[in-house]
Order: sequence, then C-alpha cells, then structure tokens
Amino acid sequence: MSVSDDREYPEWFLWFTEHGVRVLILLALAFVAFVYVRSRSNTEERLLAIEDTVQYQAPRSYTPPNLDAYAAADVSVRSLPVHQAVYVPVYSHIYYDGGRPYLLEAMLSVRNVDPKRSVYVSAVEYYDTNGKLSKRFIDRLIKLDALQTIEFLVERHDVTGGSGANFIVEWHAGTKDTHAPLIEAVMVGRSGTNAISFVRKSEPLPQWMAD
Repeated sequence: MSVSDDREYPEWFLWFTEHGVRVLILLALAFVAFVYVRSRSNTEERLLAIEDTVQYQAPRSYTPPNLDAYAAADVSVRSLPVHQAVYVPVYSHIYYDGGRPYLLEAMLSVRNVDPKRSVYVSAVEYYDTNGKLSKRFIDRLIKLDALQTIEFLVERHDVTGGSGANFIVEWHAGTKDTHAPLIEAVMVGRSGTNAISFVRKSEPLPQWMAD
C-alpha cells in the first residue's frame, strides 16, 4: 500500500525547485563580474597613484638667489621716476612660557604683481632690534620681470636680528602706472610636535617716495 503526499507547497518553492539552478548560476556570474570590475578599478587607482608619485618632484632646498639672473642691464636708479622704501617687520624669535625664546626662520618675499611691467629693487637691508644694520642682501640694482618673485632667507640659527628685526626694501619703477610689489615676511618655527607660522606685510615709508 502506498501513501500519497497530499501536501501543498507554495508557488515560490515550486518555482525555485524548477529554476533554482539557473538562478544560482546567474548570481554566481554577477558576483564574479562585480569582483572583476572592483579589482580592475582598484588596480587603475593604484597605477594612477604610482604615476602621480613618479611625476611629483619635491621643491628644492633654498639657495640664495643668483643676482646675475636678475640683472637690470643698462638701467640706472636715476632713470626710474618711481622710488619707494618699505618697512617689513621680522621676528627671528618670539617669547613664550614666561619669556623663553622660540626660534623662527624668516623668509622675505618680494613679488612683482604687475602683469605687464618690471619693477626694480636697489636695497634689501636687514636690521636688528636695536636698529643697527645686520646684513645687506643685494649689492646692485636688480630687476623683477612681470609676475616674478625673489626670496631671501634668514635662517633659524641666525639670532642676530632678535624679536624686533626688520627689513628695509627699496623698489623702483619706470612709470607711475606700475603696481607696487607685494613685499612680506613669512615666519616659521617648529619645536618637537609643535609648529607655528605667520605672515607680516610691509609698510610703506612715504618720505622715501620720489616726487
């Protein structure tokens, strides 16, 4: 005597028993395709990162500017009708923690922001806290072409300037339409895991302006 199975199964179960193998195969193929696309994307990202690393060139360490590269040719100061001097505050150190000195490196940046005309620089003088001349950074008239920049560095171990040091910069131009250069000092210091940086812009000295 046989016993028949009269139980009724849900339609989804019957459908799965008939098509389940195909569904599993399709899911497996979709998973393989996903893994392939993801691995290819990761590989491309790694290749791009390697390419960026190869192309990247770190900035070179500072070297004093070669003044011959800024030669003013046959131009003389007397032939330039615009003349101005600026005062740039510099800090070779600041005080903290009850008066302890925190040494700083200072960079003077002279930027010709005029997009068409040259400017000329005849003096870059570094004075200490007592107002005494410490160093002259140029010994001739130099020319900055349109949008050109020149930089001068006071190293961290050079403490001659003190907390009240300054630069006096004299610049010239061939026409009153020339935009005044942007002259500023950038101070940077680091001690252990602590670091500090700040910028001080120049102040014009009107009495130096030629009529």
